This record gives sequence, C-alpha cells and structure tokens, in this order.
Amino acid sequence: MIHQVPIKSLPQHWLWCETWCDEESKKRAKTIDLCNNPMTKEPKLEAAVRIVPEWQDYDQELKQFQKLFQEEKLNGLTHASTEEVTSTEDHVPHIEL
Repeated sequence: MIHQVPIKSLPQHWLWCETWCDEESKKRAKTIDLCNNPMTKEPKLEAAVRIVPEWQDYDQELKQFQKLFQEEKLNGLTHASTEEVTSTEDHVPHIEL
C-alpha cells in the first residue's frame, strides 16, 4: 500500500514520547506515547504515573467504578435488573451509577 498512497510522518507534538522528545516539547503534546524506553526498561504504568500527573486520579476513578460494578454484579444488580429495583409507581425509573 505504501507504494500507492503517500505516507507522511506526523509532527512531533502529535505523538510525544519520552524516548525521543524533550521535556519542554511535552507542553505542546496532543498525545503521549507511553513507549518502552530501552534505556530504563521501566514498566509502562510506572512511567504513566511519572509522565502524566493526572494519571493517578484517572486510575483511582476507574478502580472505584470497577469496584462498584463488581459489587453490583455480585449482588445481582445487573443493568437490566437495576431498573426494576429502583422503579416504583411514585417516581420515574432510573439507574444508579
């Protein structure tokens, strides 16, 4: 396909990677590639915490959501049954998040 369609490289700010980009250019980065750095061999999740300051907040939020989902699943409150449990004649049915 590369012989039929010209392929262009994206500018550095579209794919910032610590391995080949400097810290100053990270401010303009539109995406951050958590690529493996062959020099450090640091695991990607550890690098994510170090490189992306808000990573821990996102990670905690997702862990809480996953825990809630697992608890509801164990208690038999699936998406379909949640509506039945919260529905009464007095109010409009809704699903608790």
